[in-house]
Amino acid sequence: MILSRWLIASALALLPQVSGFASTDSPSDADPAQSGYLPNHNMDPAVVDSAEFGLLWKIPFNFQEQFYAKPLVYTPNAGGNQLVFLASSQNWIRTLDAKTGDLLNSRQVHTPFLQSDIPCTDIPNYIGIIGTPIIDTTSDIVYFFSKTYIPNYRYAGNTGAYNGVYYFHGVDINTLTDTFPPLLVDGVPADNDPMKYFIGGTVLQRPALTMIGSVVYGGFGGHCDLFNYTGQVVGVDVNLKEVVTNFVTEAGPLVPQTNIWNENLGGGQGGIWMSGMALSTDGERLFWVSGNGDGHQNVDAPASGSSGCQTLGEACVNLNIGDGGKLLLTDYFQPYDYQNLDGGDQDFGSGGIALLDPTIFKGTGVSKMAVTAGKNGKIYILNANNLGGYRNGPGATDGIIQTITTNKAVFGGSGSYPLEGGFIYSTPIGYPTYVYKLGFDGNGVPLFTQVGATTETSAGRVGVGIPTITTYQGKSGTAILWMCDPDAGLRAWYAVPNSDGTMTTINLPQVNGLNKFQRPAFGDTRLYVTDAEGTLYCLGSPVNLPLNCSSPVEFGSVALGTSQTETVTCTAKIEINQITSVTTGDANFQVNAANLPQGPIQADTTFTFPVIWNLTTTHTGGQANASYGNVSPGVKSTALTLTTLNGVGGYSTTFPISLTGTEVSQNAFLVISPITVDYSGLVLLNYPEDVPTNSLSFTISNAGLSPLTILGYGYTTDDLDDDDIDWTNTTFGGATQDLGYGFTASDLPAVGTIIAGGAQISVDSSFTPVNGTGNYASFFEVWSNGGSQSIILEGSASTAPIANFSISNGEGGWLPQTNLLMDFGDVVPGTSPSLQIRICDVGGSVLMVTKSKPPNGVFRLDDPTDLHESQQIPVDQCAYGTVIFATNAETPNNPDQVYINSWTLNTDDLNFGVHVIQIQGTVVSRKVGPTNSSDLPVYSYLGCFIDDAPAGRLLPTQPYDNSSNTNGLCQTEAQAGNYIFAGTEYQTECWIGDTPPPSLYQADESYCTFSCAGDATQVCGGFGGYLSVYYDSSRYTPGNNTQPAGAPITVNQTGNYNYIGCYSEATVGRALSGLAPGIPAGIGNTIESCEASCQGYTYFGVEYSNECYCGNNINAGSVNQPSSDVLVNGCSMLCGGNVSEYCGGPDRLDMYQLDGSLPAPTSTTSTPAMSPTPTPGAPSVVPSAGGYSYIGCYTDSTANRALTGLANPVAGATLTVELCAAACVGFTYFGVEYSAECYCGNALLSGSALATGGSDPTQNLCDMTCDGNTSEYCGGPNRLNTYQYNASLASASSAIPTVTSSARLPTSGNASTTSTSISTAVPTPIGPITVQKGVGFSYMGCYSDSVSSRALTGLANPGVASQNDVEQCASDCIAFTYFGVEYGAECYCGNAIIGGSAVVPGSTPAVTGCNMVCSGNATEYCGGSNRINIYTYIAVVSSAVSSSSTLSSSLGAFSTLGTSLNAATSSSIIASSISAASSASVISSVSSIAPTPTGPVHVQSVGKYLYQGCWNDTQQNSNTRTLSGFAYFNTTGLTVELCAAQCAGYAWMGVEYGQEW
Repeated sequence: MILSRWLIASALALLPQVSGFASTDSPSDADPAQSGYLPNHNMDPAVVDSAEFGLLWKIPFNFQEQFYAKPLVYTPNAGGNQLVFLASSQNWIRTLDAKTGDLLNSRQVHTPFLQSDIPCTDIPNYIGIIGTPIIDTTSDIVYFFSKTYIPNYRYAGNTGAYNGVYYFHGVDINTLTDTFPPLLVDGVPADNDPMKYFIGGTVLQRPALTMIGSVVYGGFGGHCDLFNYTGQVVGVDVNLKEVVTNFVTEAGPLVPQTNIWNENLGGGQGGIWMSGMALSTDGERLFWVSGNGDGHQNVDAPASGSSGCQTLGEACVNLNIGDGGKLLLTDYFQPYDYQNLDGGDQDFGSGGIALLDPTIFKGTGVSKMAVTAGKNGKIYILNANNLGGYRNGPGATDGIIQTITTNKAVFGGSGSYPLEGGFIYSTPIGYPTYVYKLGFDGNGVPLFTQVGATTETSAGRVGVGIPTITTYQGKSGTAILWMCDPDAGLRAWYAVPNSDGTMTTINLPQVNGLNKFQRPAFGDTRLYVTDAEGTLYCLGSPVNLPLNCSSPVEFGSVALGTSQTETVTCTAKIEINQITSVTTGDANFQVNAANLPQGPIQADTTFTFPVIWNLTTTHTGGQANASYGNVSPGVKSTALTLTTLNGVGGYSTTFPISLTGTEVSQNAFLVISPITVDYSGLVLLNYPEDVPTNSLSFTISNAGLSPLTILGYGYTTDDLDDDDIDWTNTTFGGATQDLGYGFTASDLPAVGTIIAGGAQISVDSSFTPVNGTGNYASFFEVWSNGGSQSIILEGSASTAPIANFSISNGEGGWLPQTNLLMDFGDVVPGTSPSLQIRICDVGGSVLMVTKSKPPNGVFRLDDPTDLHESQQIPVDQCAYGTVIFATNAETPNNPDQVYINSWTLNTDDLNFGVHVIQIQGTVVSRKVGPTNSSDLPVYSYLGCFIDDAPAGRLLPTQPYDNSSNTNGLCQTEAQAGNYIFAGTEYQTECWIGDTPPPSLYQADESYCTFSCAGDATQVCGGFGGYLSVYYDSSRYTPGNNTQPAGAPITVNQTGNYNYIGCYSEATVGRALSGLAPGIPAGIGNTIESCEASCQGYTYFGVEYSNECYCGNNINAGSVNQPSSDVLVNGCSMLCGGNVSEYCGGPDRLDMYQLDGSLPAPTSTTSTPAMSPTPTPGAPSVVPSAGGYSYIGCYTDSTANRALTGLANPVAGATLTVELCAAACVGFTYFGVEYSAECYCGNALLSGSALATGGSDPTQNLCDMTCDGNTSEYCGGPNRLNTYQYNASLASASSAIPTVTSSARLPTSGNASTTSTSISTAVPTPIGPITVQKGVGFSYMGCYSDSVSSRALTGLANPGVASQNDVEQCASDCIAFTYFGVEYGAECYCGNAIIGGSAVVPGSTPAVTGCNMVCSGNATEYCGGSNRINIYTYIAVVSSAVSSSSTLSSSLGAFSTLGTSLNAATSSSIIASSISAASSASVISSVSSIAPTPTGPVHVQSVGKYLYQGCWNDTQQNSNTRTLSGFAYFNTTGLTVELCAAQCAGYAWMGVEYGQEW
């Protein structure tokens, strides 16, 4: 028989044939009906069961990445090789070449949802794409649901269960690009209960997707029955790109919506998960099965399937597809004992529903059948057109076609094979795969009978896959049964059982245990599976076979006692030297080697040879002297194998050919199956008042061609090999017929019944434990004119299981049953104590664990199989689950950490109920260092920090460096010096200070791994300059670590573009391929310059400091990185033209997207440091002032100011942007508002936001001009033009003064010239403060001094004491290397700091003693008593200023270490220098001087850096680099200038070995 027309028609209806779609593709999970029969993949059993079938390739993927979604196999419409499409739990999607395994495209569509956000470990680590996607073969679009987060969506935070959401995607399988923006599926109300709506965080999309017409349907269930959730089916119309239907399983007043989302078991439940099987369809209807429900509308009274039940938990449901894809309830079936299933957590919906081929699986009154099975140990055979409702069967039981009671839990569903009579397959947990054959009772009603079982058993834990059957081109005799096992890997058998009920195993290459609930995905002669470690396997036959032969060879029907000859035709694909042998797997198939070519065979030569199926010597029946084993009629198949000696290398030396045919007997031939009818064990709950019964069927068949007459029946308990067997004849006359003690039949054919050739009769038999508990058995025999045969009937009965539960007390004993708390108490970090849960069966029958949701993470199981779902506990035995509290080793002085988790358990003891075991424990950290009055540590652990800040050490003072270093010792030193922070580094170093280390520099704890020199059990920093930091908890609260002023930022908005994240480069080519603008000459790239160059494109991105790219699409493989931390996502390189901004990184782009609501800028600038020339008379927004860059127009209010550091330091009538910038020096931000108001601050307070209206002042309302300069905008009503400190601009404004307003410079003599390039004197900063830097000088520290031995001896008090301040002293000492201020009114100069003077420990004036204000400026500190604030001069390099030679030479004499300069004090020192030079010239221009090299030269200066010479790179007796802050290697394009750009912000930079910096 060939592939049924039903299968072809249903597949074509749902997956239309187009040019690219191949018949061997798998664009969805199995077939739309979920029948599990796949005839179209060229899986030839002769090849599969040979050495030619093997592992072709395997590919591992990311750490902790899992593939619960099954692979898909597809040929695009454009043709070419088949693709494998993969979707993972980490939200990665990929395509690979199906033949070679080559990765073609990959993309992460979203950050995955974290399993740690829910106490459910069914899916560990990440929850992303879990349900199997589906491919629309008409459009090459693959559809799927992806779980991720929207930060702060339902509550504060970036993650968390209630911020979880689902997006629906449609991506082009050729490129993996979105075909429409991902559709957020959230808040959608249910069609059948508007009070219920979709909440993505609390549900799981587990079933494979189904597509009917333009609507894709997905089923949703819960996470371990946690939260308030309701099962639902969501339909998305891909044409409309919207959700068009949402049907919930539990609706109505019995399950009201409460909106208490952490209410476990709330919401009605009724999840649809089906172990990942798809919702099945016949093209017009959807079928699915639900799990445990909460509402019980059906109680006792029978109800029809069309009664409109609203509580559809534990139900098989048929939904009609109405107009627009809407789902309407048509029919349902709910088991009569469904409330018991709820109580025992025996999900009916743990398996899906398979619609069977209606051309085969049908009978009297039934035109379409379905099969489903679940955890309750029953297989339900349903009428798909009349599912059965509730309690419509005899005695108010199930009104369905047949219930096969196995007492064996099934996850994943059933498979089917419609040929050779029709079979279904079921694989319970921990048992063989059972085979049931279609039969019919005397009235023609279909019944299934077990006819076989595999010798191999499945894994004894959840995760066993779904039986799947393939044939070779849809032909009988070629069926293979495939099973995926979480322990054994992939298995296969010939799908039709042998006459003795055994299954013939096909040996396959070994693969690891496969992921849960899988089935193979098939391509053309190849299959694909994924294991539990995230590895994809491809198995198949080699491409290079030496021959092309007709296969399979079909012999048709051949009678026993006759023979049949068929011809095999082969063509050589290569030159073959010789066919060395020919063999067959069944000796009845005969080949004479003499009929094969005897010598060499040339390529393209065709030859034939005969094969004889010789049945002349076989005998019917199980006769001892039969020639061969195949002595019963039926379909037979085997492999014929040719072995070749090839003339060309690289080709297989064997070639298998399938042989198949049907043995028939001319005479009647009796066959009864199965040979053993096992009714399993029955539980007596209320014996003898309530005696249970189990029914199974067996078939009486005539496998011959002549009519078979039944001559009689009998049964016995004697051994059948006894010489004298006492038979009891089965009698007729009552409603039932006896088959033995406790066994009866209701429809046994009467004696004399004639069964036609090839026909069969199914007998419905029952087992009733009439004598109570115990074992029952009977040998039942049938006598006929076609022989006699006996079968075994067996069953048992016992009392109910009783679960005894307890938790260990940690002292060798057990806590009472009522205790549900597992308390580990206080635990030392780095240890792993354990406690146990024990469940004992003290009842009379086997106890089963029906629910087990163990903890994962800090609390985890010692063995993941402990107390697993479906585990059976024998009578009078116990099972144990060991929980380990796996605490991490940690640094001392961490706060005590309480950990909480749970383990949910249930059993099939109906009186046990759901047990939620609360697990808790407290990690008590080791305490070191000084303690307070409560005997608690003064210092607490803050974290691991990278100590490479450009401004210097995070903690500036080092009290010691020795081999006794411990964290406690360092903290003691910090307390003695009254310091807030203490840190240990490089094992021996202790560092202390008062300034919080910025969070920018905090690193993962894995970087701090060095043991302390004085105590190897403690951590003291890590390799590469990592610092273990502690803080005085009475003086500092964590969370206040702010980014230092002037630190680089990621620009969030520029012009009409918004920042969308740090993206990786594309897998092939660039992420953005529209335009690659050049680097602005002599300036370097900035975010703003790239934005200007890319105007008109949808996206622009900056990469590797100076690269700019534009495009209208983000190309395949470029994905948003999951972290916003530049140290993690890789976008950590500073812009070449603005070191205050980040510009991507190596293979990382800071990506910006066009915002259509923002107007395109009318003019742009190439660098934010240079102000555009405004149109005369027209006001403009000042882009930069002093050391600040404009960041936008922000909202403000009088009740809650955006900037609160300082208000109105400038007189309103004179306000300009420049004056406000000068007045706010020292603050991170400043802003101008309402024409005359100036505000400063270190943070933009919450409530202030970027105003709508983009950058146009008339739209954003920052449209009022400054009172002091009407050519500039100064905010507006409740609108603030806001500026942020920018380090590169600060340096530029110090080194190259720019025009801010017209001013007079003091000169000697009568010369007076208007300056066009030097800024006005700026107001002195509000203080008092310790001045850190100024134009031409930089602060070194607070030094000790004495009157007897001055630190600086070159010149004392050169100025007027009453006018002394830092800037005045700097001007007076300009001829020296150092200057210092002391005792408020003293100024000292010198070329060396005399020995004996040293830096005073401490970071605040109160601690160092440099706390006296300057006599001439009360806002600055000028040393103290025997304390001197010392400064050193630094140079302004690479600048030529048209002025006197005196100024030029004095500036050029300075040396630099690359320190950024501050514009705040530029006025006095520059003016003083010009005055001293008696300059009468106008300083009119500033230009950069770069010498033209004549060959390889040492570049003498670049940017802020001066050449210091050639240095040895390794420190003496050390492997440490001379410069250890940052390193990079560029083998093709390194220049000194590129190194300078990369090292911006560092004091030193160096180049080495041609390619290193």
